Amino acid sequence: MKLKNTKRNLQVLLGSTKVSNVPKIDVHVHYLPKAYREALLNSGEEKPDGFPTPKWNVDRHLKVMKHLGIATTMLSISSPHVNFGDDEAAKILARKVNEDGAEVVKKYPDKFGLLASLPLPNVKGSIEEIEYALDILHADGFTLPTNTQGIYMGNPCLDPIFEELNRRRVVVVLHPNKPSSVPKGVNEGLPVPAMEFLFDTTRTVINMILKGTLKRYSHIKFVVPHAGAFLTILADRLDPFLEYIPVEKEKVNIDVYAALKGLYYDVAGFCLPRQLENLLQIVDVSHLLYGSDYPYTPEFGCFALAALLEKTELLTDKQRRAIYYGNALKLFPRLNSKIK
Repeated sequence: MKLKNTKRNLQVLLGSTKVSNVPKIDVHVHYLPKAYREALLNSGEEKPDGFPTPKWNVDRHLKVMKHLGIATTMLSISSPHVNFGDDEAAKILARKVNEDGAEVVKKYPDKFGLLASLPLPNVKGSIEEIEYALDILHADGFTLPTNTQGIYMGNPCLDPIFEELNRRRVVVVLHPNKPSSVPKGVNEGLPVPAMEFLFDTTRTVINMILKGTLKRYSHIKFVVPHAGAFLTILADRLDPFLEYIPVEKEKVNIDVYAALKGLYYDVAGFCLPRQLENLLQIVDVSHLLYGSDYPYTPEFGCFALAALLEKTELLTDKQRRAIYYGNALKLFPRLNSKIK
């Protein structure tokens, strides 16, 4: 009953707004193959991050895509990703979910793409999976969690993985994971995605800036989820800190705004009315991408958020088309012949 009321309230809020029939490429969307769902249950993650695991199948996904005007979906695994504490099991699971995703793409090449998973922080296993995913499965890019078992993007132990991703000039779509440590007794009962996901995204991107990951591996095109989380707000504070205050006794001399401008961002989630406006003050529209976050965001929620994008006066129709599909076509050239 509560879910139905929420849906009805959103419909009242949106009025007669309809989602545009302009085709969309969805870069923030998930699949839950059987092997992944079983791994979640076997690890005790019946409700990972405080949310029930949603139902998913290809046929239903195709119907939702049609309703939302999505031409192509870039499938990826969501939080808690593939590592539940056993590196060997993570390696096996990464291979299985990648193969399952590739099968969907093979069956529906016009409708789906694959962002493959890696068994982080296993360096050897991840490099092997990069090779297999690209050369055998023909993945379109990769999805990496903001942290794996407490190891964040930017940690030097992951450098060999980034070296290979950089050599391959791939697209890497980040996805938030539960932080390695959440204070006890604070915001208890609040699902992790509500707030902690944004903190963890912000934390890992800043770590990559501080550790020079973005600069060293400049051939990787990184996509930051949820309109950059808190990065645009924190930039005004962080930039002067890095200009005047040493980090670990050394002056880092980093231009935070330039680093953020070089990244890509999906607009999944609640980026309106305020977050998108902040992002547009730092990042060019050419670096923004559409994302629905289906099925973790239910269909009616995806529709409501897409309708808000359609209504906002922050964007022109030309800019909307760029966000919906034009910008993604530049990142994923395979799709050029698929979008009419």
